[in-house]
Amino acid sequence: MHAEFAKLDKTSFCPACLLADGHPGSPSGGARVGRVLWQVEHIRACAVHGIALFRRQNTSHAKRFQLMSQVAPDDAGLQTLVDDAVSLAPSDLQLYVEGRLAGGTGPAWLDEQPLDLAARACEMLGVIISEGAHCNLNTLPEAAWHRAGHVGYGFAARGALGIRDALQSVFEQFVRDDLNGGPQKMFGRLYQWLQFNKNARPKGPIREVVRDFIMDRFPLEVGDDLFGEPVEVRRVHTVGSLARVTVQHPKTLNRAVVLTGLAEGDPDVSLGVRSFGAVAAEALARRIETAIPVLALPEFLNCNRTQAEQLVRTGMIPRISNLDEATGVLKGVALEDAESFLTNLMSKATHVAAPSDGMQDILAASITSRWPVIDIVGALLSGGLSRVEVVDPALKFKGVLVDPAEVATAMANQTASGLISLERAVEVIGLSPLAAVAVLNMTAPDGNDYILKHVVTNAKGVRVRMFRESEVQSFRDTHVGLVELAASEGMSPRSMKAILSEKGVHPLPARQAAVPNIYRRSDLAA
Repeated sequence: MHAEFAKLDKTSFCPACLLADGHPGSPSGGARVGRVLWQVEHIRACAVHGIALFRRQNTSHAKRFQLMSQVAPDDAGLQTLVDDAVSLAPSDLQLYVEGRLAGGTGPAWLDEQPLDLAARACEMLGVIISEGAHCNLNTLPEAAWHRAGHVGYGFAARGALGIRDALQSVFEQFVRDDLNGGPQKMFGRLYQWLQFNKNARPKGPIREVVRDFIMDRFPLEVGDDLFGEPVEVRRVHTVGSLARVTVQHPKTLNRAVVLTGLAEGDPDVSLGVRSFGAVAAEALARRIETAIPVLALPEFLNCNRTQAEQLVRTGMIPRISNLDEATGVLKGVALEDAESFLTNLMSKATHVAAPSDGMQDILAASITSRWPVIDIVGALLSGGLSRVEVVDPALKFKGVLVDPAEVATAMANQTASGLISLERAVEVIGLSPLAAVAVLNMTAPDGNDYILKHVVTNAKGVRVRMFRESEVQSFRDTHVGLVELAASEGMSPRSMKAILSEKGVHPLPARQAAVPNIYRRSDLAA
């Protein structure tokens, strides 16, 4: 415990207690006796009489010894102080401090640090909530500190999660007030207390909690000093910081991060200080920078326009955003996705000097086998075709050859068994391609699939994953995504989720962290 925990530079006492001491039958035998607790900075109320302690700055060194016969007024003066005293009950922080000094225990997060650090953390956290982020600490009255300690203890008693809740409440108010600025502007005195530690006094574990929260919300750059320690990894971006790094237009980026689900909001209204993951945001910016219009895909892939549109519509080559509100570059496809599709397609083919008997390009095989091009491509990508060749890789899509007879047999077998490829399942489930793939791969906490995966062996002896169309359709009929549900009610996904949570309706639990929020329609109906 550190020396400043006791306020020896101030005189502190309860006038009612000293008056009681003066009675001949008192435990002190009529002598005024100071209490140790009165000197503890964070104790400001008398638990016996329910009034505020009298506290003033010492005017001489001798008064540091707190001899009540010398530092306190006479009985008349004490009575006047009692008459003028403010009614004040002990705060939750005071009760914790008193209990711990008496050998008791309290919340684990507070108990695990020196008492003075725990108490100061509560007050500094509470002060920015109850008194304002930029209040003058030097002129703050004792009653305000008392209130701040009570408020801060309510959060800190729940440990790191409680402290983050407190910080989040300040953050959300800052956003609602449409303010701009960094962490010092938002967290004021709390930030300054941790950042500008001139006397090098320890702050305790609250430092790491606040530091993590700030790095999770503000676009700090690598090397920035935060609480005496350099930032090693940029965790988040705002639209402004992403625009500076990528040299792309803020309005385009704002629309992109909203329409791709990186952040919630109105695509046409600036997100301001609201942040989103830096890695995903920079990847999105690269996708935008290299985007190809769907009209340019036929030339890139060397296919016809209908085939290119089908590949995009089914999500085999996803748009940057599939939402109706997406316009311009966001309706295009990322170069990396187009290249990935083409690489995957070509990797399924065996390079030969001349085509084997009966081999045809995919369009010709579609006409011969009477199966749609997109179904043939899906079967090819999922490993359902064993005879796939390419003579000239430079021909790209048109250079891939398949056996129409094998196509007819493979597709008929799939249809008879009711099994469909991942690509076809994505189309059936009706969500955006990325969300659909996440849902198809989603498993419950016990490890069971929500949508059963069927593993079959193809003609090459390779085991491939497929889905039964009726099971995918059944899941689609009995479940709904949060984004779709919110749109149908004309509200944001965040607001919709909060309303459902209040009513005890929660999304499907999943082992994976990055899956869409999916609800049972039966839960919603109930």
